[in-house]
Amino acid sequence: MRIVTTLMIRDEADIVGAMLTHQREQGVDHVIVTDNASVDGTVDLLRTFERQGFVTLWHDPEHRKQQYRVVTRMARHAATELGADWVINADADEFMVARDPGRTIRDVLAAVPPSVDVLRIPVVNLTGAPSRVGSGLARLDLRDQRSESELTTAGIPFHPTPNAVHRGHPEVEIAQGNHRAEAPGWGAPVDALDAEVLHLPWRSWKQYSYKVRVSGEAYLANPELAPSPRHHGMQDFRRLQQGRLESTYVAKHPTAEEAAEGIASGAFAPETRLAHLEGPLTPGFVADERYGDAEQQSLSRLGRQFRAVELAGELEAARIQAAHDMAVEQRDAALADNRRLNEELAGIRRRKVVRLTDKVARGLRRPPHDTAAD
Repeated sequence: MRIVTTLMIRDEADIVGAMLTHQREQGVDHVIVTDNASVDGTVDLLRTFERQGFVTLWHDPEHRKQQYRVVTRMARHAATELGADWVINADADEFMVARDPGRTIRDVLAAVPPSVDVLRIPVVNLTGAPSRVGSGLARLDLRDQRSESELTTAGIPFHPTPNAVHRGHPEVEIAQGNHRAEAPGWGAPVDALDAEVLHLPWRSWKQYSYKVRVSGEAYLANPELAPSPRHHGMQDFRRLQQGRLESTYVAKHPTAEEAAEGIASGAFAPETRLAHLEGPLTPGFVADERYGDAEQQSLSRLGRQFRAVELAGELEAARIQAAHDMAVEQRDAALADNRRLNEELAGIRRRKVVRLTDKVARGLRRPPHDTAAD
């Protein structure tokens, strides 16, 4: 069995070395990486793995959120040129693991029935203390299991969508975000019960602010993609432009007191399976530069105040939208009633014309009056 991972990457030098090391540990045979014009040393790290024969390195300097096209190309190449039986389409901050710590992803995929073409792998965000810089692999040691309302208060839009892992296929199509894979003849995806992805989306303020900026600029540069104003990435892009993003970033993370309370309530659960990847022996490792407790609490409080204001605005916008939708619905209903009334009146007129026409026709067919008989 041959497993190939695809990875599209831009400026992820703080974590890509750990991610590729993890791929090896999990039994992946090869990784195809498309670098999206990185400038932070990512390419040098990738070339180290390329020289070892573990990575095939491609380049795509375009910044237009074209991930779905690039990943589709890599996934097809994995099938046709590398003989992949399974393809994992990942991001640099995603670490796929077996739920059983004694197994690897290779073990999991080897046990999948032949009838299954696509697996849906659940994704779990990891959280912990915020940091100005740092890889975060040991620091972010909590599974984020907060409720939807708790996430909303913290400024997090939702829990992540599952990723798709699929059989190798020369005609596979990968959706934006790697959440769906389709190919001719494939059945519906099957939920994986014995694997998951550990995700580190906010591992440092430096990484997060940079990611928000380049992602927002890329969306604006691609007319083929039209995210709504409420798209979480574009919301963060506006926060960055308004100088509110750092407090928003810090507010996503629990304080020490909140973490302890969350562990007790089940909102958080300890997760340390990535901690061994953090250290000077891992290529690209970046040490943490944490916020002080008082600074974290201050920024977190400010970020949640901003979020409360945003929520109030969103509720008012939703109220206005609902009123508008109701007005449009009432207008459309009135127009429909008018159309039905006009159609009924037109029908009546048509029936009157028909009756009048029939009466005239009968009059014309009546025999002429015989005056001789008078």
